[in-house]
Amino acid sequence: MKPTVGIVIGDPAGIGPEIVCKSMQHKVIYEKMNPLIIGDINVINKVLSELNLDFMVRNVSDLNRIHYEYKTLNIYNVPINYELKPGYLQAGNGKASLDYINKSVELINFNFIDAISTAPINKEAIKMAGSKFTGVTELLAGLANVKNTSTIVKQGECYIFQLTTHLPLKDAINKINDEFLYNQIKKAYTDLKLLGLTKPKIGLSGLNPHAGEGGVLGREEKDYFLPVVNRLRNEGIDISDPIPADTIFIKGYKGEYNAIIAMYHDAANIAIKLMARQMDTIVITGGLPFVRTTVAHGTAYDIAYKGIADYEQMKQAILGAANITIKKLEQTGEY
Repeated sequence: MKPTVGIVIGDPAGIGPEIVCKSMQHKVIYEKMNPLIIGDINVINKVLSELNLDFMVRNVSDLNRIHYEYKTLNIYNVPINYELKPGYLQAGNGKASLDYINKSVELINFNFIDAISTAPINKEAIKMAGSKFTGVTELLAGLANVKNTSTIVKQGECYIFQLTTHLPLKDAINKINDEFLYNQIKKAYTDLKLLGLTKPKIGLSGLNPHAGEGGVLGREEKDYFLPVVNRLRNEGIDISDPIPADTIFIKGYKGEYNAIIAMYHDAANIAIKLMARQMDTIVITGGLPFVRTTVAHGTAYDIAYKGIADYEQMKQAILGAANITIKKLEQTGEY
């Protein structure tokens, strides 16, 4: 039995619809899963026409009777109700993005799909549309009624965790204390086990330059990090002492660690985006009761609807959603 993956097209004015459609050209998508695209069918048809892509498009009306086959796009139509301007920021883009996500979670809750893979949305657009959430991760957490989620980036064979995500830097630093650090690393360890790593080796990034240089450049590593590291080691978790943030990613990519814990959003994402063209990159949201994957880039309004967007990350995110779901089902004996 193949898992059914809901593929959300993201901001309809960005590159999301294009990279979703381009990804669907690959037969491996259909071999691994049943792909159900969630978004506006007219947007999909516009993209297919402009890119000259040859697909049969079906507007799905009965989710219990869908036939999945290569070169056919099954669309769960969530129509937009404004004049779309490709490549431009609009409140309507944000509302459409939110509608697509809300519908995908509804389909999860009714067991029509098993996982979600989302194309990028624009945070400013969803704010303009009235969302109280700063991003899709926070929205999904709210819809799933969970308090603690984590952003996991799988790059090559290394899993990268952001200790804090969409927070101003000063707030992120203020949030990092011993108990927060302990709980988040324990959660990352649990996520890694769920992802199939039986004995994960974790590299812990420092917060300060040179990981504090023994307290000379900041005391967080000595006062918070090392006591937490010792506590975790006593519980059988393989974790490093704090490693300077400017070298830890090289160690992870070389295979010295299965996972890296980065302290805040940009510390992780600068490294991730620099390496994105050199290795497969997908983003996984940990802590949800379902699998969600996405890409590590934005809506790229500047190149939207020009046919030049790179879709490799989207393809890998879609495949990742299926592969992780299959692994989870195998662990529970349901696959």
